[in-house]
Amino acid sequence: MSDELRTRNRILNKARDHFFRHGFTKVTLDEIVQEMGVSKKTIYKFFPSKTEILRELLNLKLQEVEDGLQRIVQERGRDFVEKLQQIYTFVALHLSEFGQSFIRDLERNAPYIWKEVEERRNRTVLATFGSVFNEGIRKGAIKRKLNPQLLLLIHTTLIQRIMNPETLSQLPMTARQTLNTIREVIFEGILTDKARTQYHAGHSKPNSRSLSR
Repeated sequence: MSDELRTRNRILNKARDHFFRHGFTKVTLDEIVQEMGVSKKTIYKFFPSKTEILRELLNLKLQEVEDGLQRIVQERGRDFVEKLQQIYTFVALHLSEFGQSFIRDLERNAPYIWKEVEERRNRTVLATFGSVFNEGIRKGAIKRKLNPQLLLLIHTTLIQRIMNPETLSQLPMTARQTLNTIREVIFEGILTDKARTQYHAGHSKPNSRSLSR
């Protein structure tokens, strides 16, 4: 690795630590150069602005997530349930790197970058879960009577409407906890085992109105 590439990576790593934890608007280039022991001129040699550092960090993070999800989806030898669990665990692990202040900061102060992230994230969600859901139906892990297109739409809509800075900032939980709750609701349901038994029993009984006719 060349000295220039090493310096560039040091800048990104330092900015990543501060941006993701505190939010990028609260972190100044002065703080970064002071901790690194370099000049602003050195940073500007690689990045024209703090915003470009942010964009590069998010592009690297998204690429890392996309590559990881692709490996999980394409991996042979794992059944549908294992893949599904691994996908959520993998994504939740990466989400845990972002502090709540960073997520709010991104939407409020860099909406154009957030839009880029959201569009790319939505494409990744559609591709990943579309492939996994089709595999689940094909292997009998998901009910065949469920329309895969509708199932994917329900899942992606939940993620898009909930996993965004505005909604997350209103919830008393982290992004990782929120994603795990979505997973639990979709794949395990909201009913307890007792309530689920009662629910199915109620649906199996003839409708009293139809009997009275």
